Amino acid sequence: MTQPQNIGKYSIVKKLGQGATSTVYLGFDTFAKREVAIKVLKQEILNDPKFGKIYQRQLDNEASLVGKLSHPHIVGIYDALIGDNESHIVMEYVNGGTLERHAEPDDLLPVDRVVEYMFKCCRALNYAQFNGVIHRDIKPANMLMTVEGDIKISDMGAALILNLEQTQVSNLGSPSYMSPEQIRAETLTHQTDIYSLGVVMYRLLTGHAPYNAQSLAGLCHQILNMTPPTLLSHRANIPPELERVVLRAMHKDKKERYLDWKDFGSDLAALGRFEQADIETNQTEKFSTLREMSLFKDFTDTELWEILRVGSWQKQPPQTVLMREDEMGDDFYIMVEGSVNVTKGGKLLNLISRDDCFGEMSYISGKVVPRSATVTASTEVTVLRIAPKLLGQLSDHCQLHFNQAFLRVMADRLRMADTRFAKLAN
Repeated sequence: MTQPQNIGKYSIVKKLGQGATSTVYLGFDTFAKREVAIKVLKQEILNDPKFGKIYQRQLDNEASLVGKLSHPHIVGIYDALIGDNESHIVMEYVNGGTLERHAEPDDLLPVDRVVEYMFKCCRALNYAQFNGVIHRDIKPANMLMTVEGDIKISDMGAALILNLEQTQVSNLGSPSYMSPEQIRAETLTHQTDIYSLGVVMYRLLTGHAPYNAQSLAGLCHQILNMTPPTLLSHRANIPPELERVVLRAMHKDKKERYLDWKDFGSDLAALGRFEQADIETNQTEKFSTLREMSLFKDFTDTELWEILRVGSWQKQPPQTVLMREDEMGDDFYIMVEGSVNVTKGGKLLNLISRDDCFGEMSYISGKVVPRSATVTASTEVTVLRIAPKLLGQLSDHCQLHFNQAFLRVMADRLRMADTRFAKLAN
């Protein structure tokens, strides 16, 4: 196959690799002035009578995530084209190779580096879950290293998009890293990614797979029924506390496995001596923080606990896109710490900080509407994300106080707008 000179608006520099389903090129976006990786799908596989529908769903999933997951440890998806004659996905180019080569006994990373990478993956997958995405194919080959030594998760084609009303085609995953519930074809949650990341840790720390069978049926039997060898049996310098973390992440029983990314990340943070406040804050601290905010001055203690029950508490790094212009959505956000930029068409409209909110207009209008602006973290931020459908679980008084708080916010914004207009008029 002759290498093309251009794919769409992107000039082609060279071929990076080729697989059974696609070819990946290094391209250059002359408008954005950046290198990109372009995955060109082989059109004939979409007509495959056995797997064509699965490949089409993967392609559709990846295309649906264009611009939606903006996180330092997730490979960005910039553009997509799905057509009868050509289909491709344009992604962030990460040029440090994958973690696959470090999953072998003769090329293992230092233990502290593995802990660091896995902690960052917890942050990324926590963010993905926050945006309604379960990866379903976590493995070293889908973890890319930058030349600076950072880590990014790639290949969202297998992802399950939780907010789409569609039938799941297959519990996709790479056999060695599949969770027991994937093998049993059960409904999947974020805990399947937690299990797979545990297997990745086992592999990166020891250079060995936890289960080793001669057939797929044998492998599935082991995943469902067998206990893996201890990490210490493969590598003598594994701290016992780290082994406990790995085995808990890989627990066959979801009730015994980590229930969420925050607990998983918190244990890794403690082992790696990272700052764990960015992934975990206990409920008492959350309550105390809300209690100090003027936005909640009229709420009773009981009502604050109600809010914490239905809200999703999130800490995100600078440059994280929390809301994107023209996207459909009705969730709203309470700013707890930090600040965000509000832009429209690339122009700065406002700066929102603690004790304020954004996205509330969809809730007030009572329907899902396109977002009117993009909201991006300008600093590290803590937000409380609330889905309007969950507000029905709150007491009448709590809902009333929410509505009153929103009215105060809107009144303050009108006063600020009037002040700015008066200054311009003078």
